[in-house]
Order: sequence, then structure tokens, then C-alpha cells
Amino acid sequence: MRIGFDVSPLTPARTGVGNYCYYLLKHLLDLPGGHEMLGFATGRRGLDLGSLEGRLPVRHWRAPTRAIYALWNWAGRPRVDAALGGVDVYHATNYYLPPVRSAKTVVTVHDLAFLVRPELCSPRITRPFARGIGRFCRRAGAIMAYSEATRRDLVERLGVTAAKVTVAPMAVDEAFAPMSREAAETVLRERFGVAPPFLLYVSTLEPRKNVPGLLEAFARVKDRIPHNLVLVGSVGWNADPIFETIARLGLQDRIIRPGFVRHLELPAFYCAASAFVFPTYYEGFGLPLLEALTCGCPVVTSDNSSVPEVTGGAALYSGADDHTAIADNILRVLEDGALRADLAARGKAHAAQYAWRDCAATTLNVYQTLADP
Repeated sequence: MRIGFDVSPLTPARTGVGNYCYYLLKHLLDLPGGHEMLGFATGRRGLDLGSLEGRLPVRHWRAPTRAIYALWNWAGRPRVDAALGGVDVYHATNYYLPPVRSAKTVVTVHDLAFLVRPELCSPRITRPFARGIGRFCRRAGAIMAYSEATRRDLVERLGVTAAKVTVAPMAVDEAFAPMSREAAETVLRERFGVAPPFLLYVSTLEPRKNVPGLLEAFARVKDRIPHNLVLVGSVGWNADPIFETIARLGLQDRIIRPGFVRHLELPAFYCAASAFVFPTYYEGFGLPLLEALTCGCPVVTSDNSSVPEVTGGAALYSGADDHTAIADNILRVLEDGALRADLAARGKAHAAQYAWRDCAATTLNVYQTLADP
């Protein structure tokens, strides 16, 4: 079977979607069966295939992705499977399903935040998806999602039949290795100039992640604890309210911002942190949650979307806008050693149920079902 796979998200600064594409593709290539994988990409930015370099041919159209989308929308050409020399199945890994000549098609829907909470999303980034997602889901032979929560959103928001959606959860790769607290603290001091004790947030700084709410909660406890708050992640769309909140609450001396941190450098942060605090408004999965659980870092988070499903009860939950409850949960974790140990143990056990090889095997089964119904 010849399989086309959109590798456009494999950029040097990979975050959630890029990590999904990288690790899914890595494990698909490791599965037996002799299937031929062919990469396809659009956009001016260079790709970073990492350890996948040399393991699959890639056709890269170095033109602005939006211009290519416009051409596809207007002309329905060129057809992506033809550009790859013919494939049996083409996997659109990031919402947008391009025109094909004869290939069976799979589209991954990471979440429907742009429909469920549009005010939290950049129109410039999500408009092409929001306009076409219903059409793409109808055209696709199969839809992949990370969580049952996203499957429900697809059914309720787009009228997709549940049977058309296959849930294949993300995971944490074996290379994402936890370390001792002592080793983690040494790495952070030497590489990032970060010293404990601290609370941790990991994700892009953007409205959907509710960083102002996190800051409000932190302000409620800062005088009772010695911890700083470490915000790991790039600055995203509409981040000004975050910095305005830091200034308004007088938190400048208690916030540490290392910026973007490469994926395999993150375990040091999780393993040295006193707690991972993530009061997000909406997640299709929330990979940082699973990363924290894998490293035994106690999690304080919200009770919406896919979050309870992904964390499996191994966290402390509250409403995303209940700043007092978030603050209380932070104090509970910091002041109760038995609770902290229990959350760490249950988190590790829950995270161990997720594996990229399972995600890859489930995805390959979808390909095979489409190609040979």
C-alpha cells in the first residue's frame, strides 16, 4: 500500500500538531507490512524531519500554504495524490483535505475550538479550517481524532456519524524520559538558568490556554509560597492580555519565561516542578497534560473538553474561570505530601496506558480498511 502523509507541520519549532505528525509517522514507519510512506508538504518554511530524514521521500511545494489553499479551493487542482505519483490512501494530518484524483482519504481533526470557542482562536489561522471543515469531513473516507470529546464535538457540531470517526489518542514517546529531581534541577540551572521551587505551565501563550486565569490564581497564593511561575512556550496570537495581567498583578519578579523549549528538553521542567498548572478553556487532547503525568508531576487543571478523559482522574480539577478553586488546588498540592505522592503515582500509571505504537496501529488499520474495504 502506498500512503501519502502531510508532513507540513514538521517545522523546526514543533508543538502539538507537529509532535503528532512526527511520532505517528515514526511509528507507522516502524510497523511491519512493507507499506510505502510518501511525505507531502506545502509552505515556504523548511522542514525538520529529525530522525525521519532519509526514511521517506518528501514532495515539498515551497509556495505560501494559503496561496495553495486558494488554488485548491478555486480550481480543485493540482491533485495531491497525482503529485505523489499515485497513492492508495492520503492522510491530511492538519484539518485541510486537498483534492485527490482517486486516493482514499483520511483527515485528522485535532479539535473544534474554532467552532466551539471561536473567540479564543486566531481568525487568520483558523478561518481556512472553519470554512471548510464540514466539507472536508464529508469528503473524507475516515476522520481521525485524539479523544472521545472531539468525536462528540464532530457529531454535535458537524453532524458527522460517530462511526466515521476513529479515536487514536496521542502519547508520550519512549525518548521523553523522566529523570530524578536532582538531575532535572541541575539541567535547568545549567541550560536555562531556572531554579526551584516553581510552578509550571507549558504551551503556547494564547487565549485558549487561559494564562490570565492562571496568573489570577497564582496572585492569590504568591504571598503564601516561595515558588515562581515558569511559563514555557512561544508567544502566540493575542497574548497582550497575558502581559497586561502580569503588570496589573505586580508579578513581574515572580514570572520566568524560558520561551520555546524543544520537546525532548521538557522532562527536566516537569520533573523539577512542584506542580503543573494548566487551567485551559478547551483541548482536543492536551499533550502537556500527559507529559506531566508521565513525569510524575502533580497536575492542577480544568474540568472541560477532553481534559478529564486524558488525565483519567489523576489530577485536581476546577472550572477554568474559578480562580479561587485553582488557587486552592495549588495550595493543596504544595501543602499535602501524601496527596502529591498519590497524584504522581496515579498519573504515571494512567499515562502508561498511552502508546504511540497503538496510535500508529489504529491509524494503519484505518488506512487498510479504506484501501481494501
